[in-house]
Amino acid sequence: MSTSYFLLIVLCVIALMVLMLNIGIVQKKENVGLKWVCTVLFGFAMMRYLTRIVYGDHPTLGQLEILRYFYLATSIGLTITMASAVWSITPFIKEKLSYFAYLICFIPWILFYLYVIVTQPTQIEPATFGYTLALTGKFPIYLSVVQGSFVAIMILLCTIGFFSYKNEYLRSSYALIIAACVLLTLDGIGYFVKILNIIPPFTATEIFGFMAIAYAFYIQPVKRRV
Repeated sequence: MSTSYFLLIVLCVIALMVLMLNIGIVQKKENVGLKWVCTVLFGFAMMRYLTRIVYGDHPTLGQLEILRYFYLATSIGLTITMASAVWSITPFIKEKLSYFAYLICFIPWILFYLYVIVTQPTQIEPATFGYTLALTGKFPIYLSVVQGSFVAIMILLCTIGFFSYKNEYLRSSYALIIAACVLLTLDGIGYFVKILNIIPPFTATEIFGFMAIAYAFYIQPVKRRV
């Protein structure tokens, strides 16, 4: 087993543990819709890391084909749960929009992610170890534009929340989500700018993102500007 593959396994196991933590935290939420939407998405995202472990070894063609539908699971499993976390901790949004009304605002992103996952404009390619799944045609650019616009919205909402509330826990949560968005963006740039990747792309940064979400869901909701 190569050192790189061992590192990938370690990171995937950590990601699975963080996602299990997220499920445990979100299950304690009072909002039933939030609870189950995020639980399903966290569970779906877990499949990505199991898939990456299999892809990195010596999978059969059948395994590659079946598991390819989970390879990009965090495209929706991370983004929509992050948006949900922002809704959960932001009083001025919760006062104006119910959870499902808020999610409707993200329908264009949700539909795009689902389209990519279901139609699979991808191809399986040999990697340094095992295999990887790469987007084909112009979809890398499409995905970067969609992700970039999503990240911009998250940063905007978190920045507004940070300056609207003096509560130290809210501010720390907003700061963590902003940091996660920045790190994920830098990781995305690495998809187009080939540099030396010591850490497998979209592993450590996704873990940080899910940890930021867990922290946001863990803190107590604030109902007034404090």
